[in-house]
This record gives sequence, structure tokens and C-alpha cells, in this order.
Amino acid sequence: MTVPPFTPSDLCALTAKLRQDDEAFRRSFALGCFGGDEEGAKPAVSEAGRGAELRARFLALIESRTGIEAGGNAAERADRLLASMPAVAIPSWLSGLEMEPVHSPGWEELVDLLTVHETYFFRDPDQLEFLRRSVLPELIAARRSEPAPRITAWCAGCSSGEEVYTLAMLIVEALREAGEAELRGDGRILIQPRWRLSVLGTDIDRRVLAQAQGGRYADFPMGPFRSLPDAWTGYFEPASEPGPSGGPAERMVRGEIRALTRFLPHNLAGADPPTLDLSLVFCRNVLIYLSDRARRHAQALFHRALARDGVLALGPTDVLRQPELFQPYWGASTVLYRKK
Repeated sequence: MTVPPFTPSDLCALTAKLRQDDEAFRRSFALGCFGGDEEGAKPAVSEAGRGAELRARFLALIESRTGIEAGGNAAERADRLLASMPAVAIPSWLSGLEMEPVHSPGWEELVDLLTVHETYFFRDPDQLEFLRRSVLPELIAARRSEPAPRITAWCAGCSSGEEVYTLAMLIVEALREAGEAELRGDGRILIQPRWRLSVLGTDIDRRVLAQAQGGRYADFPMGPFRSLPDAWTGYFEPASEPGPSGGPAERMVRGEIRALTRFLPHNLAGADPPTLDLSLVFCRNVLIYLSDRARRHAQALFHRALARDGVLALGPTDVLRQPELFQPYWGASTVLYRKK
């Protein structure tokens, strides 16, 4: 019997259904049924025999290619995906996935399903305040005597870009407080032309990078502006008014800030960092989704990417897995890490 292939378009339709109808597919997985129909449905992947082998192969493939830990939420979502696929199509689909590069449509759809894109402007304000008041002034002071001083940063796992723009705003504000930039009354941002500023945002999911590049965000309760201090609203301009159907208004990051940023796809499980000689590396609330091996590898990448006096910022629940590479840099209620 010829088994019909499970194509990228099939995966796209299925993962969209999984995201949109989460509870229905949870019930489907609990029943071990394809399509959620208990009557006459056949189990997709069992936990015994061949089904368990395919599951283990799938989870190991995810971890080796992306670093995403084969446990927790990622494993649950992978299980739901396998349980919702025709069982006869899974072996050939896995074989095809093993042959495809991680930036292929099939992998992009899979990564989008497995990852969480929860982020917003000015997340973890204690850490950001320490960065603004202590770390950035030190970096500016160390560089301002250079003919063409630079501050460069990398936000790894940046999702839809809010953290990238937050960091760019903090750098500009620190320069302003050091007398090297000016925020005009009309909202224009003027930076002393000798300074070279750049904030790179990367993510394995190319779809969220497209939104990040645009710098346009909907304004709604518990949305991306939930923690934005009033004093920082000047870094945005209205992009739209509320729609006639009650849709949220949108704000756009000012062009001067967007000009300081760029976005590239990058896999933290890869061999090399995307750039070197950086002042700052941010990877917050990302490593918690990776395996211990992948965390160690990522932190070694960060060490390679940083300049001699560079600083690493991790999320509040992240654990430093390479303490021999970094020196803790304590603030009042937070900690960053300076490259050794």
C-alpha cells in the first residue's frame, strides 16, 4: 500500500488547528484519537512498541536541531501533533524532517508550534534599571574617548522584537543622560554622529522576525505595552486608531530607534554566534525552554560573542551553567554577568 506523504501544507493546516482549537485537541490526545472523533477513530501513536520509538526519535530530533528540551510543554505539544497525524504517515514524515534544513518550511512550522512568544516592552524592570543606571554608563565612559565609540548588543531569542527595541531605547537614554544624545520636543532623537550603535535581534522562528522588523504593535490590555513607563511613550508614534469593530489601536517604534536595530534568523543550537565583539548580550526567558546541554552551548556562544568587558543578561529564572566564563555583576535586586 502506498502511504500518501504528509506535506508542509498538511502540517501548516494541522498546527494552525492545534493552536486555534487547543482544548479540542487536548481532548483528542487524551482519547488517543485522530481528529477528535471518538467514534470509529484509530489511535495515531501509542506509547508502546513502534509508536514509542517514533516519539523518542521525534523528540531527540527536535532537541538536536533546535536545543528545545524534549520535555515539559514542548513534549506535550509534540505529542499532540503526533497524535493528530495519520499514524501511517509519521515514519516517512520524520525521515523527510531529518533530511530538511532547520530553516525549511516544515521546520519553521514545527518550531512555531513548539515555542512560546510571550514578551513585552520593559519586561523585568529591575534588571533594566540596573542596566540603565550602572552598566550602560560604565560602557559609555569606557568608550567615549575613542574616535568612533561603539555600543553593540545582541538579543538572542528576541521573538517579536519588543526586547530589542527596549534595549535600543535604554542605550539612547543612557547616551542622553551622558550628554551624547538629545530627545527633542518634537520627539526626534539626535545622537552624536560619532557614536555607532547597533542592536541585533535573532530568533529561530522567522515568522516572528517579520513582525519585529516592522516595529508595529497592537495596544491592548496585557499586550506588549503593559509595562511601558509613561516617560517612554515618546519613543513611539501612533500607527492606527481603534478600528470600527473595536480592534486595538497600534503604535509604531520611532524610525530613529528602528534604524539602530536589525533582525536575523539564528539557531542557538548552531556552531557560531551571529556576530562578535559585543558590548551586551541579552537572552532572557529563553534558556528555560532548552535542554541543559543546549544551555551550556548557548552560554559558551554568548561568551565568544562578547567583547572583553561585555555583559550578559539572563532571565530571572535562568541559571548560569558556565560560571567559569562569567563574573556575577550584582545590582540591588538583580544580577548580570560580566565576561571573564
